[in-house]
Formats: sequence, structure tokens, C-alpha cells
Amino acid sequence: MKLMDNKNRILDCHIHYSLPVTPYELFDIMDHTKTNMANLVIVPDRQRISSVPEALMVKYLNPNKIFVFACLDVTQYFMHKNSVGKHFVKYVKRMLKCGCDGIKMIEGKPDLRRTVPIPDFDLPVWDPFWAFAEAVGLPILWHVNDPEEFWDKSKIPTWAKDRGWFYGEDTINNEDQYRQVLTVLKRHPRLKLIFAHFFFMSAQLERLSKIFDEYPNVCVDLTPGIEMYINFSNNISEVTRFFERFQSRILYGTDIGARIVLSEGFDLNETKSESLNRSNLVRTFLTKSGQYTIQSDGNFLIGVEDFQLPALNLPLEVCQKIFYGNFIRLVSEKPKQVNSEMVIKECKKIKFMIRIMSLLKLIKNPDYSYANQVIDFFKNKKKEY
Repeated sequence: MKLMDNKNRILDCHIHYSLPVTPYELFDIMDHTKTNMANLVIVPDRQRISSVPEALMVKYLNPNKIFVFACLDVTQYFMHKNSVGKHFVKYVKRMLKCGCDGIKMIEGKPDLRRTVPIPDFDLPVWDPFWAFAEAVGLPILWHVNDPEEFWDKSKIPTWAKDRGWFYGEDTINNEDQYRQVLTVLKRHPRLKLIFAHFFFMSAQLERLSKIFDEYPNVCVDLTPGIEMYINFSNNISEVTRFFERFQSRILYGTDIGARIVLSEGFDLNETKSESLNRSNLVRTFLTKSGQYTIQSDGNFLIGVEDFQLPALNLPLEVCQKIFYGNFIRLVSEKPKQVNSEMVIKECKKIKFMIRIMSLLKLIKNPDYSYANQVIDFFKNKKKEY
């Protein structure tokens, strides 16, 4: 597939999804934001473990436009902490057979590391997973760290502090996590990694440049945090040069659906409005010229005040790569096909693990309803044919 055949195609590499948002509501949001294709990134759920089957249901209904990056199996950190790597290899093989296209790792978010016993990424327990991922060219979209101001009480935004995202001495330090990740890359330099949120290095472009130069399969996405765009606006000429030089290493993403995954409720019209704000922020920055006013959204993404954003006005061919071509090159021209039988089996495994985790009192309110809903969906689809 040639890029010139897809001049106006938009592929959002970073959309969150889970029920009770219906597939058709997600398609409505995609239409509203003029998003042609989506990569659904799944993060673990505290009560129902995984929403991967739900995302595969969406993919089944729109197989040519939906990619799915599965989360890792969070139960392994509790059940097999000293051998997670080999268990993740088995799990990822199952996910690929189900029809997933890659892996989403939220494990580098400091808040998760406070609540889940995740081993340091450069410890030997991870080696089988990294070796497997490197050998098969597994695409991994990885959230590592958070904005550096989240470790500074005087700088952390109110909305982040309210969500418990202030990280003191009891939480892993961001530089320690960078050290771990770069150690992994030194051992496995061909890993195909997409670091979410620009690897939180929007104020450290020289450092990120060196990482790009050393590891040719490392990329970043443009998913906001507004701090990224504030940092960009402080030195727009340097940022322009960076984007032109590394135009093949940057992917378009928005984080649409993140608030729903955080269990903040779902209102379709409100979500469509926020989704449009997110997509407009990134697209305006890439494609327009001059300076634009980005309006406040009430202190979740933009903040409580309007924000002045100078835009890059990148050439069309560069935007084509960022909006579509880079993801397709890294992952695949077409999404993998969903295997409904495998998805049903996975739902049953999830229900079993929910029960085990609840018996261990690691889940307070076990929820089997979503796994059952997906099972019913695929069984009914079989009856239609």
C-alpha cells in the first residue's frame, strides 16, 4: 500500500476502549473526529481484568479499520511474579491467535507501579518476554513515566493531583524507569517500541534524538498531555527541525476514551466533544500555520485557561507519515483477523481468573458480565452464518 494512495487517511494509534461503550458509539466518535482507522489500546481493569475481548468484538464488526493492542495479563504479577516473562510469552501468543495486532503496556505508569508488584523491567524475570518480542517483531506501545512535574508538588496540575498522580519518594523515580527501559533496549536493540506521550521527553529533544539514533525501531506518539505542547511551544524552531528529521518515528494518537477507562462515567455527547478537542489539538499543531488558541476544557487536558499554540505547518508528505504511514509500516497494512473461537476461550479464562483473584481477595467486586456479553455476541454471530 503506497502512502500516496492514502493522502487523507487518519489512523489514531492510541484510543482506549471498553464496554459499556458500545462498538457503534465508538464508530460514532470516530466519524465525529474524522478518524478513518483506530488502534484500540487496552489497559488492565481492577475488577474484570481485561477488556481485550471487548475490543476484539469491535474489530470483528469493522475488521478493516480496527487494530487492537492487548494489555498484558496483570494477574501474573500476583500469581507468578518471579517468572512473569515466560508467562507473558504464552499469553501474547494467545492474544495474537485471538486477532490482536500488538501489545499495550501501561506498566511504566508510576501510579500502577504503586499498586501492582511489577518487577523492574531490566530484571531477568522479564528476559523471555523481551527476547520473544524482539525475535517476532512484536509492536509494543508502552507508557513509561508521566510528566516530570508530577514529582513536584509546586508544579503538578490540579487535575493530576486530584487523581492521585503526585509521585513522592514512595513512588519509583522517572529517571530510574528511564534507566531500566534503556537497559532493556541495550540488551534487545531491535525491539519495536512506540513510547506513548512522546516518552515524556518533549522538553528533552536532544536526549530523545540520541535514543532515536541508537535504536532504529523506537518511535513515539503525540498523544496529549498538554505539557507536551507547552514544551513544544517554547522552542518551535527546534521542534520543527526535530519533526522533519524524525518524521518516520512519530505517530498520531489522541488518548480518546481515557477518561472512560478511568471510570469517570460516559456521556456520548460529552465524549464526542472531548475527543474532538483532542484530535483538533494534535492536527492543528501538525498541519496549520501561525498561532492558534486552544480552548480550556475545564482542567482535564488543556487546563482552566486557554492556551496559545504555535503550529508547525508540516509538509503534506510528512503529515501522511505521522497520521497513517508510520503505524502501518511498524505494525501491518491490515489488521489481523479475529478468531471468534479463541476469543470465547479467552473470555472463559478471564472469568476463571476473576474468580481466583476474588477468592484471594485481590478483587473486591468481581464482574463477569462483560466477558459473558462478549461470549453471547460471538455465539450469536456463529448462529447467523
